[in-house]
Amino acid sequence: MILDNATKTATEAPRSPLKLFPPPALPRAPTNCFPREIANEILDLTDQVASTALYGSIGVGKSFVALTILHDNRTEAIFGRNRYFACCNDSQDSPEGFLERLCDTIGTNRTTDIGQLRSHLESSPPRLLVLDGVDSILDPLTPGAKEISAIIEGLGSGQRVCLVTTSRIYPDLQGFHRIEVQTLPEDGARETFYNHCGLGSRSPAVDDLIAELDFHPLSIDLLARSVRENGWDATTLMQAWEDDQTSTLRTKHQQSFKDALELSLCSPTIKNLGTRAQGVLNRIAAFPPGIEEGGLASIFPCIAEVEVVVDVLCRFSLIYRQDGFVKMLSPFRSYFLDSMVTLAQHEEVIPWGPDCNPAQARTSFS
Repeated sequence: MILDNATKTATEAPRSPLKLFPPPALPRAPTNCFPREIANEILDLTDQVASTALYGSIGVGKSFVALTILHDNRTEAIFGRNRYFACCNDSQDSPEGFLERLCDTIGTNRTTDIGQLRSHLESSPPRLLVLDGVDSILDPLTPGAKEISAIIEGLGSGQRVCLVTTSRIYPDLQGFHRIEVQTLPEDGARETFYNHCGLGSRSPAVDDLIAELDFHPLSIDLLARSVRENGWDATTLMQAWEDDQTSTLRTKHQQSFKDALELSLCSPTIKNLGTRAQGVLNRIAAFPPGIEEGGLASIFPCIAEVEVVVDVLCRFSLIYRQDGFVKMLSPFRSYFLDSMVTLAQHEEVIPWGPDCNPAQARTSFS
């Protein structure tokens, strides 16, 4: 079995008796779920105990979807208390560390090896396990990524385990149903905003503003929270947006987006690109309509293998392709444009890679 070969180094310790403990409490159910249709599609798969890999850009609602599935009445009827959630963003980047996280999540002793764990799961009632943010441990340049991927594939292929993963990277997991979580459809985005903002009536100007946000679920959520928390009407909202777009979206929830984005920027594969990634991202951020893909070499003459850089950034959902252009979603543009302003004012820069320093960063903007 590929699983046994790939995880051999993770299971060298002597086998100890399997002990069971109460698993951690589940995270609370989300107050809303933007891409509800996708949740329904996955629920049809969980009925069959089929494993699913969700992927998409930061803030499009992958975790919302996973948590909605975890707490759905249909899921509860099938799996009962045998539902588990593990956040992988803070997992140790090793097969051993990942296996310990699985044991903690399911409620077995940490010395349980993968063979024992699989045997336990396959001899138990059906179980649903959500692994949130697996991109942080499946980055191709992360040590042990292949072994961890094999563990996930092995567990997901079981007859008694329904595994749901979320990732910003396109998931190369064999045997999983891959489903992309995209930005909201136009009508759904506007309906979501008005349902949560408390404005009371619709406004053509606000409708245009929602379109300017690319119908991005997180941006819409942040905007709705700002309107609700400040008690704005449509006129005040539009004035606030005209005065300072960044502050208009600044709520206590914005930090979670920045943390998630910077986690991607610090991934081994992105850091391996060095300042080339920074140069491409900053330039695309400065052009809201996007950059024509056929002209990348002429627009970035000083960036070696720019097409390869773009491929990587697309795979990590930092940019995307549409109608022959390479584009960036609105909340990402705001982040990178703010970073450039900060650099210009204070000569501070995000540590994109080992070869990065402020002087190089300034050159990459030109």
